[in-house]
Amino acid sequence: MTTDKDTGAHARHGLLLAQIPHWDVSLDETFQSIHQALLLVHRLTIVISARTGEANAFEVTSSLQASDGGSDSKLNLVAETKAPTTTTPGATFLNKKSISSTSLASMASASSTTSIFTTFHSVQRVLSALYVSFTKHAMALQRPLAELDIVLEDSCGYEIGTAADDEIPFDVFLGVAQATEALNELNAKRTKNGAKALPIITLKAAAPSLSSPDSHLVEAIDCCVPNTKVEEGHYSDVVLGGAFDHLHAGHKILLSMTAWVTNHRIVCGVSDDEMLKTKKFRDFLEPLDERVKAVKKFLKIFKRSLVCEAVPLHDIYGPTITDRELQALVVSKETIKGGAAVNQERLNRHMSPLKIEVINVISPTETEVDEVSLKISSTYIRQYLSERAVSKGSASTSTES
Repeated sequence: MTTDKDTGAHARHGLLLAQIPHWDVSLDETFQSIHQALLLVHRLTIVISARTGEANAFEVTSSLQASDGGSDSKLNLVAETKAPTTTTPGATFLNKKSISSTSLASMASASSTTSIFTTFHSVQRVLSALYVSFTKHAMALQRPLAELDIVLEDSCGYEIGTAADDEIPFDVFLGVAQATEALNELNAKRTKNGAKALPIITLKAAAPSLSSPDSHLVEAIDCCVPNTKVEEGHYSDVVLGGAFDHLHAGHKILLSMTAWVTNHRIVCGVSDDEMLKTKKFRDFLEPLDERVKAVKKFLKIFKRSLVCEAVPLHDIYGPTITDRELQALVVSKETIKGGAAVNQERLNRHMSPLKIEVINVISPTETEVDEVSLKISSTYIRQYLSERAVSKGSASTSTES
């Protein structure tokens, strides 16, 4: 996967614990946490937990400082942390300044509220909102290659952050004050597994907001696509396909929702190089083996229990017309017609048609989307890499002369 280490961001991987017990609370807080985390880490993994913790925290202070320099201003997060203790991992100290009255009210009501992660639509709404928010903040910080993974604590099938099964090692834990108890528990488990406890940075809690919790969904959700009614793990064997070049937010939403509806096996077709020969900026396409590896790694992070078969695609059909165990095909709006063609070919071969599930996310091909949505695309990433290569080449030539 391509990185943007030359942006000057900290080359660290952070785990951000976001406690979202229901849709009406916490998203504004998580949006702000994403922004603060991007000032601290190069790569971010958000673990969404439907539970809430006590209002405790390490004595950690953080402050945002912005220079008054117009559009070229640079934001810096100055954080003072206490080293984590391994002898009494449950001991915490209250940082009252980082807890808003809204957060406390949310915590008080959370125990009597049903988790949002029970329907396809609710999961997709949260994932889409957070991925779009991350992209907005990354673009504002001129970090288009910053990476984000989002994991559902109740669905991933392993204890992420404990060092026992982490696909990518973490360097720091992040969260608002009320998440600290859960982060302390992760450190206790890390210590038990023989790993080093990680520093915990308490992020500034969001101020009460009158904005709608759907504020990031205008460009993320298309109301014209009907919502599927399937529940988590509804299908045993599911297939999807795509180029998956420079795995980005749109890909990850598609893969996440496919994994969410699957309980056993995902077959993911990855377009081979021949199928992508007409793509723009093709010199910056990732090799097939790297794209296959990226798909497998992400699915392993999102839902460890699944069998993942990532196979090269040499045509539009791939394994959809040969694998009789498949039950459903997950598509985006742009590939609905392809899904219909698959089912027609299956009928021609005397195979049962696949159930078509459509991921309801606006894409860069829409006529009315904002600038950030346009940049959630592999083409934009390749263009950025191309322009950066030209810029570096020009700078090198100038220096030599």
